[in-house]
Amino acid sequence: MNALLKKFYLFLIALGTCLFVATSCEKVENDKLKTEKSYLYSLMNDVYYWYREMPKNIDPAPISSIYDYFDTLLVPQDRWSWMMSGEEYTDSEKGIYLTYGASYAQPIDYYNDYSVRVRYVFDNSPMSENGVKRGFELTHLNGTPVMDLIRNGTFNSKMNNSSNSFTFKRYDGSSFTFSTSAREINTKSVLKRMIITSADFSGLPYPVAYFNYYAFKAGMTSEIDDAMAAFKAVNVKELILDLRYNGGGDAAATQLLSNYIAPASANGKIVAKRKHNDKLSAYDSDVNTMTIIKRVSNSLDLNRLIILTSGGTASASELIINGFKPLMNVLQVGRTTYGKPNGMYVWFYPENEELYPDYVFLPIAFYSVNSLGEGNYETGLVPDQQRPDDLYHDFGLEEDWLKSSLTFIATGVWPAIPAVLPTVAPLYSGAKIKIEEDSPDYGKYIDNKRPL
Repeated sequence: MNALLKKFYLFLIALGTCLFVATSCEKVENDKLKTEKSYLYSLMNDVYYWYREMPKNIDPAPISSIYDYFDTLLVPQDRWSWMMSGEEYTDSEKGIYLTYGASYAQPIDYYNDYSVRVRYVFDNSPMSENGVKRGFELTHLNGTPVMDLIRNGTFNSKMNNSSNSFTFKRYDGSSFTFSTSAREINTKSVLKRMIITSADFSGLPYPVAYFNYYAFKAGMTSEIDDAMAAFKAVNVKELILDLRYNGGGDAAATQLLSNYIAPASANGKIVAKRKHNDKLSAYDSDVNTMTIIKRVSNSLDLNRLIILTSGGTASASELIINGFKPLMNVLQVGRTTYGKPNGMYVWFYPENEELYPDYVFLPIAFYSVNSLGEGNYETGLVPDQQRPDDLYHDFGLEEDWLKSSLTFIATGVWPAIPAVLPTVAPLYSGAKIKIEEDSPDYGKYIDNKRPL
């Protein structure tokens, strides 16, 4: 065999080996995906609230990813079920995100202002370290006016750059610019807490607590414990619970907060119970799937609970509002809530691999109702006192929802809504930016303790 023919022969052997390996790998990959799909279908057929209406004749073979297959199993009315990778779930429960550390929105509602304002800032983030506060206006990104970026549809993509130059306008109209990079930060479940007395706000008859609770995180319940201990120490009689940006979270944190804020008359009473599909209906009466008040040593003795809400108030936050209205004097202030009256259990794949799962499935498995059987608020819960979100002030005594609530406590009268300010941001088609509530997986009420 000459050298050239020998090389060609060896090439054919190598090529055949490569093709064999590739084909084998592809078969393993296909078998893995097939197994995942089979598991998911079986799971959904058992626990999904709408399993009877789930598509039955879908051929899973041509569907190239487990994410796409999950979506094909959802019914049209379901805008809440979701799934994610195991890594995403683990990071979210720890409050770990790659971020600049701020959320943005526009005061379009009532104010007709399309300027981009800071909604909140996480501590120990690139934004907080550069002095950015709620209410500041973002005017330029990398030297380009943000309105130009919104107009040409590149605002969100530019905000997702790993590094950017930001220009903000302060409350007094002065501007400042800095460059920074997104990084992994540990968020908190509490954005702000305050104890307010007559020395801080004239006319208050007793100490009032303000608790801006951002997310129901099972791994951050010590923040609830610390706040309630401080509130109990001064015997607060009213709690202003700010849930305006709270998209829900874990059942354990919901239970703990309920234990602290419920009055003594509500001890042992139901905040929420669950309605499952007919396969799981036995769990409707299981006390382990109910939120039942169990007051603790630092439980508050409140005359009234004032809850601040917006379109960002979802899921576990709505459960608190709906569940407490039959139990005590509850006053809802702000805007209509998101509308998510249901929840899900956490399903890990592979099964029982909770530390390092490949995927986490969160299909809707139940609806929540209060002790009177009231729920089904898909269109949201409407406030008793409607007021637009004040994106012009930081959280505190000058912010409208807190200030107006304190005024009502002190005088029994709601102040007028602040006047509309002239806007410098032009109004044009498509001028709205996307906010967190626009995400298809926004709002969750999850329980790691599954009934199966």
